[in-house]
Amino acid sequence: MWMPARSLEPEILDRETPPRELLDRCYGFMKWVNRRLGGVRATLSCFERFAEGWRPGETVRVLDVAAGAADVPAALARWARRRGFDLRVTVLDLEPGALDFARRDAGPVRPAQDRSDGAGEPEMSFLCADVGRMPCRDGAFDYVTTSMFFHHLTDEQIVGALRAFDRIARRGIVVNDLVRRLRAWIWIKLFTLWANPIVKVDGPLSVRKSLTPREAEELVRRADLPYLSVRTHFGHRLTLSGEKIRP
Repeated sequence: MWMPARSLEPEILDRETPPRELLDRCYGFMKWVNRRLGGVRATLSCFERFAEGWRPGETVRVLDVAAGAADVPAALARWARRRGFDLRVTVLDLEPGALDFARRDAGPVRPAQDRSDGAGEPEMSFLCADVGRMPCRDGAFDYVTTSMFFHHLTDEQIVGALRAFDRIARRGIVVNDLVRRLRAWIWIKLFTLWANPIVKVDGPLSVRKSLTPREAEELVRRADLPYLSVRTHFGHRLTLSGEKIRP
């Protein structure tokens, strides 16, 4: 369906940090949306494809950028645990309130699977840092992933972020966000009718700030990352994902 040109209007949470109780309610709503409306499923479907090439017993390192409530990386860690993969997820966000919520929501962090070298790395770790100045060397992680982040960026910032992800990720990238279409905007307006005042504004606006599949393909082309492909998923979700090398 038709949708107006992409909005660049900042969301409320981009401009201010609300009190902790209200911020927790916002992150709780985002968790519900991701769990019930396909957000988690879209990211896991990409990693299901990648995992076909993983070797038994190998350690796979993932950086989740601008993780917010960190519900998607937490779901990824649970999925890996069920599948018997040794997955280590680093959760990165600039907002201390987001990381505080993520730590409290995750509860005690489980140690990763035992290894012969006796390494005691946790399954999930947390890092407060600016996405524009990520303290990560080239190839530091196997995969870089992010969810509901790109709609906060301009087109030029998205191209720069994709190139930065490509430098940091040794194997591949997964970007998960909303699709800008009229049906998605109508649904989120309905879902937020009884939400808190911030979500009621930021929810529909996030759809207007998002990309269409064609726009996403153009930004992938501009970033010169031909291994990334654009797919749409249930719940008006879009992924830019792929592997530059197969393990």
